[in-house]
Amino acid sequence: MAKDKIVRVALLTNTISRPGGAEYVTIAIFNSLRALSKAEAIEVKVLGREKVASFNTLIKWIPVDLAYAIVSNYVQMPRFPLNLLKLKSYDLVINTRSNEVLSPAHIHYLHWVFSPYGVKNSEVITYYRYVYGISNQHIMYGVRHILHYIQLKITRLVLANSGYVANLLKEVGVNAKILYPPVRSKEIVQYTSGVKWDDRDKLVMTICRIAPGKQLELMPLIASRVKGVRFILAGSLYDESYYAKLLKYRKLLGAENFTIMPNLTRHKLYELLGKAMIYFHPAPHEPFGMAVVEGMAAGCIPVVHRSGGPYYDILGRKETYGFSYKDFEEAITIIKSVIAQKSHYEDLSERARQRSLLFDESVFSSKIRTLIESMI
Repeated sequence: MAKDKIVRVALLTNTISRPGGAEYVTIAIFNSLRALSKAEAIEVKVLGREKVASFNTLIKWIPVDLAYAIVSNYVQMPRFPLNLLKLKSYDLVINTRSNEVLSPAHIHYLHWVFSPYGVKNSEVITYYRYVYGISNQHIMYGVRHILHYIQLKITRLVLANSGYVANLLKEVGVNAKILYPPVRSKEIVQYTSGVKWDDRDKLVMTICRIAPGKQLELMPLIASRVKGVRFILAGSLYDESYYAKLLKYRKLLGAENFTIMPNLTRHKLYELLGKAMIYFHPAPHEPFGMAVVEGMAAGCIPVVHRSGGPYYDILGRKETYGFSYKDFEEAITIIKSVIAQKSHYEDLSERARQRSLLFDESVFSSKIRTLIESMI
């Protein structure tokens, strides 16, 4: 690319300010292009549905200079089809939330399948009905399915955040390359490197957005059955009523060993992970599960549902790096066993830590830069 020609790149997203895996993918792509722009003439803008990107929220979970750069290059994007005219001014458009944001792009990144239509796997229908209230009878979502499908078929490149999602997309005739999302594995490994396995507490950690669809009701239920062990749920607070519902369950079940700690800074999360023995992920059919990798990077033993990306991609469908469960009774048995036989699991903790490095954000950044350089 000629140095004197400025290539304008647009990153399409839904939200950017809220802490979450999908949001961090957008941020990581922006940061990768920002680094690339030092050698190439590239201008990057983030186009989102929010009126403004919140600097005060962003600095709680990403570096200040990166937060400032994003806020300075943020543009509110109108909804489809009004965004078509705005997008014409960009040389390369990357839709970082293609399963949600309906908009054409040169590169589409999917965190999940774009609708339940045509997917034979019953997990997809269950997920959409539970999380979005979408059933395969709704005409509106049928129209959206067709529009999403068309935009994916005519694009130059489709990326999926896991092999699990890529296989589901294949069922509806969309071929996608796998690009695992960026996890700050090396940062967490370094932050928790001084923690010895013997010094860890009887603590089970879960990190995810506090909102329906993640099966978080399991946590106070399991906590009430596993006495003498602390359970901490941490993550961004999306739904106040759901938060109140979890507190009500905690009281009804007498699960005083279950605590919710919303909206913590990333370093506070690392500190808690460094104290925990187990990272528990209650959500079934999770597309990938970045928080699972974060827990592994801190040396926690992962315990995940036997479905979705955490099982198929992160654990590789075997118990070399952690454990999987089919139902909450099996989860209770695994958690009790690990806690009771702590000395047996130091090697597993280290294997989990090493496995997490395969998903480090440096790997993601290198791959996304190579892909983008080939297209500009």
